[in-house]
Amino acid sequence: MSSPAIDEATRRRLIGVMFGANAFSSTAYISTITIASIVGATFTGSPRLAGVPSTISTVGTAIGAVVLAWAGARIGRRRSHATGFLAASVGVAGAAYAIATESFPLFLGSVFVLGFGRSISQLARFAAGDLRDESRRGAAISMVVWASTIGAVVGPALIGPSGDWVRSFGGSELLGPVLVGVVGFSIATVISFVGLRPDPLELAVADSDHEEDTAHPARISLGSILGKPSVQLAFATLVVAQLVMVFVMTMTPVHIANSGRGLDQVGWVMMAHTLGMFAIAPATGWLSDRYGPRRLIALGGVVLLVSCLGSSLATGAEIPILVAALFGLGVGWNFAFVSASALLQEGLSIAERVRIQGVADSTTWIASAVGSASSGVVLAATSYAGVSLIGASASAAILLAMVMLGRPVAEPV
Repeated sequence: MSSPAIDEATRRRLIGVMFGANAFSSTAYISTITIASIVGATFTGSPRLAGVPSTISTVGTAIGAVVLAWAGARIGRRRSHATGFLAASVGVAGAAYAIATESFPLFLGSVFVLGFGRSISQLARFAAGDLRDESRRGAAISMVVWASTIGAVVGPALIGPSGDWVRSFGGSELLGPVLVGVVGFSIATVISFVGLRPDPLELAVADSDHEEDTAHPARISLGSILGKPSVQLAFATLVVAQLVMVFVMTMTPVHIANSGRGLDQVGWVMMAHTLGMFAIAPATGWLSDRYGPRRLIALGGVVLLVSCLGSSLATGAEIPILVAALFGLGVGWNFAFVSASALLQEGLSIAERVRIQGVADSTTWIASAVGSASSGVVLAATSYAGVSLIGASASAAILLAMVMLGRPVAEPV
């Protein structure tokens, strides 16, 4: 039996491996998906269809979350993580071929596979959390979430140079960012397959004193898990926070462009939003562990509500207001996402966690697709202020859920 010091070193290394894999995968994903709307508009000749590839990718992610979580319970997290990233690699390679042959149906099929495999990068935060007890779980989850900051910065920065490089060989510049995706996901595949030893799930099961962990997750009633107030609160928070964030964020660039402002100003606003979403994750994990996930969920709901109210004031796309509001929107989402992910694991056996994690992420990504698809309709029917006020109203649902479901059995102080 290994000593506690070795066990701690092993846990840190495994969390570091998942951090590294997610850093490469987020770079790969953002580089690829950023040009997906351009491909959609270019290949179809209709700007109205520009968002179809991203929607198809999101549907793939929702399905992948359930399938890969189920696979992880059967074959272990090392193999399921490597399989997910490998699937994403294949999807991006298919997207590259679709661009080269100008096949839009193949491109849609490829981004579906990309989204399917990419779901494992989201599930990785649960794997990291399972390696820690409740007093340190938020920090472990936040480290994996924080890895996406690297992709948010590096991914967009590689789009231009990679496109220029491919164009220098006579190819389409759209191929450049996609080739970055192939390389990034391939590296994430190797890192996961080689580095996740011992399997994180084996360590988590060894730590558990729940008798239920002798049962296969598929044999555990999903209804019994969903009946727990802590799970209901975590579910509600994940879904509402994702819906609100995507709903308002998706229409912000459109509102800025419709107000006659340039792409550079769109970039500043979206950079602030992305930094709010990911850069503060380590602090979020510490706050969740120090004060308890429920308190941070409540704070996240308040920040989301205030941020949406703030963005509603930018009727003329005033950039300072939007920078502050969209940064706050990202921060509120981060508070809610990290703390709800930690709460979803509270008081559950490993088998119960594995059973619920994929379902939670799948539901969250469905909410994301709904938010993305409906926001344009609302903007056309009302205004950007209307979009923001609906987001504020939806944010209040998190606070309502806190009132109804937020009483903890025990809370760290």
